[in-house]
Amino acid sequence: MKASIAEWRAALQDMPPGGIAVLSLAAGPPAGRRIARALLEEAAILGGGQVLAVPGGDLLLGSNAAPGHRAAQSIGVVTGHIPQCWPLPEGQAAAEAGCATAPRQAAASLGELEALCAARPIEELARLTFFAQAMGREAVAQRLHPAPLGLDDPELEALAREWQCRRLLAALTSPSERGRLPALRPGLRLILDLPLGGVVGGGIGGGAADGRIALLPLAALSDSAGFAVMATGLRQAGWALGLVAPDAAASGWVAMPGLVWALPAGPAALPHRPLIALGQPVPDWCRAPGILHEGIGA
Repeated sequence: MKASIAEWRAALQDMPPGGIAVLSLAAGPPAGRRIARALLEEAAILGGGQVLAVPGGDLLLGSNAAPGHRAAQSIGVVTGHIPQCWPLPEGQAAAEAGCATAPRQAAASLGELEALCAARPIEELARLTFFAQAMGREAVAQRLHPAPLGLDDPELEALAREWQCRRLLAALTSPSERGRLPALRPGLRLILDLPLGGVVGGGIGGGAADGRIALLPLAALSDSAGFAVMATGLRQAGWALGLVAPDAAASGWVAMPGLVWALPAGPAALPHRPLIALGQPVPDWCRAPGILHEGIGA
């Protein structure tokens, strides 16, 4: 199981002087990654410390620097990918930055991707972003959605979104799990990303009761009959219906009145209203009536 951001940062901060942090990126075939992991674990035993699975690879935190350096050299010889090394505590900030920005490799299989999504802590996968409207600078809406994995394959990224949306919905409706999500701000309009078949019931609270928006992926339209049933259920439960797409041109492919579109805010103005403009910086054309634009702080 991968360590959460809070967990590996806390472990870094607890390392004694004279220690080392070694980050072996998740690059290359699985066999090479398993060998690299084994070498790091051996260094942790010899030098005192631990190995944590972080989103971009494996992180050795050793009390003795020498075994860590030897492991890094061996990994470079065996895999062709030389790990990054930082002395501790002076290299703590650089190690944090290296772990936070490490590229994430696409999963080798659907099973591996599903396992990754299942193991990702709720605190890491959940995101809460805020929106203003027109020329206002105060937040009027909040969007609860899964953080993207940043995979190169759009189909795998879409599958990851699906599985993570299911986890968000389950957490939101579970009294024991809801506290792990970002705290929704009372009085703000709620925009909630749903999985393909997600149906919002009366058990979901938070945010302003009026004008809530349920965002479905564009792929939900592939089942027209199922989409119609789901849309009816959502609207009867008091939700407006929206579609989220990674390409702003997608709104021109669908002729369906009454939808809210969530689209990237590009340089060219889009004719659709209402519209949720995603991303930063916010173009001037987004600061108009009928458009919610991103970028407002919590």
